[in-house]
Amino acid sequence: MYLNQEVMAEQGNEYLPQSVTHPSITLAEKLQELGMDNNEFAMCVGEPEIAISALTNGTSRITTEMAVKFESVLKIPATFWLARQRRYDEFRIG
Repeated sequence: MYLNQEVMAEQGNEYLPQSVTHPSITLAEKLQELGMDNNEFAMCVGEPEIAISALTNGTSRITTEMAVKFESVLKIPATFWLARQRRYDEFRIG
């Protein structure tokens, strides 16, 4: 959750976005920025390429273990990835 959203939640104001994208969008953008394909990223994080492809295609979830691995390679905190996944899951269910 972004800081402004956290403040809104604490004040009793709900942040209700009209849409929330799967974290795969952010991941794909970051990999593109780094010039890294799914296979190279999979090797860096020690995950099968098929798992990374499923994730970047939006058909899989980011797990806690994956988020920690992503942090070590991408230097984006695991909490960011987990929060993005949680928001997406909540939006889909809600």
